[in-house]
Amino acid sequence: MSQHLSVSDQVVHLWYTRCGAATASALAIRQQWLQQEFAGHGTRLHSLRDAESLEVRNSHYHHKQSGMFREGGNIPPIWAKGLGHDTVVVGITWLDEYQGIIVRDDSAIHSISDLKGKRVGIPDHADAVIDFQRGAAQHGFATAFALHGLSPADAQWVDIAAPSYDLSDGPRRERPEYRHVELEALNDGHVDAIFVRFARGVRLANTPGYRQLLNINEHHDPFVRVNNGTPRPITIDRAFLQKHPDIVDRYLAVLLRTAEWAKTHPQDVLHLLAPEAQSASESEVVASHGANVHLSFTPSLSNQYVKGLEIQKNFLRDWGYVKQDFDIQDWIDPAPLQRAAKLVRQQPEFTTFEAAKAA
Repeated sequence: MSQHLSVSDQVVHLWYTRCGAATASALAIRQQWLQQEFAGHGTRLHSLRDAESLEVRNSHYHHKQSGMFREGGNIPPIWAKGLGHDTVVVGITWLDEYQGIIVRDDSAIHSISDLKGKRVGIPDHADAVIDFQRGAAQHGFATAFALHGLSPADAQWVDIAAPSYDLSDGPRRERPEYRHVELEALNDGHVDAIFVRFARGVRLANTPGYRQLLNINEHHDPFVRVNNGTPRPITIDRAFLQKHPDIVDRYLAVLLRTAEWAKTHPQDVLHLLAPEAQSASESEVVASHGANVHLSFTPSLSNQYVKGLEIQKNFLRDWGYVKQDFDIQDWIDPAPLQRAAKLVRQQPEFTTFEAAKAA
């Protein structure tokens, strides 16, 4: 006797998640282009952050939710891959962001070299699934030291307890007012320097009472600028890709079209990104990401992008975040992005679901 699937059984459930930062996914979501692409029968798009299950929401870090597309900081997906979660990198974007080392303005420290023997503050989110903010701070200081002939052992690394905010099932609690524990420690004199990044870091570095020692983002070598935010992999679980390659292709095609739109709409991009960066001003977005931020959203698997991801993976391996090493090339599948580019060549402009129905 044959079995008939109900309409609900035939629906493919998709999840999108992205960091609160400048990504092609963020632009596409705020413009409703991803929602429109998957508004027809057969697919249903969900925002991961709206899930009532904490375990589902935490897939943003551990990648256990099938059908989840993620574009954002690279520490969680690299960490999850090192735990054996079978994800695939189907694209990478490269968006430089501000990375600064700052001290108090009344400090006797005036260069990175002066940090030898001094206390550097590192956040410790003990309840985090993966403490990516800690990893970013460690990498930022390690890079700064290497540029000035120091090693990590030349400084005192001070752990600063930091709170988590999303720890239970049910509706996701609104993020409380951000508590910058490293800044508190700097103000109280418990540490001598802290690492800050993106638009919030730009704002702090320009606040009276603080002084920037180094802006890593100004370095000419892109590989020196590698950290959690650069480069940004786009991932999906391998099982979903194998079962629904056409959906993965369509998702990537939306991001490619979004990137093309962004190239000719620089002011619109800044307007859309400001709320993504903790309500930063548009000038702070430019200061963080550069005047050409609107040219930085095209997913690619270029040699530079892949090499940058490998550099970050190796750093996380060496610092104990990656439990089992892996070949970065084995993590990448270029076929979906190639197919998505073909879709874009066939249909370069966005077509809304309503327009498609009327066609």
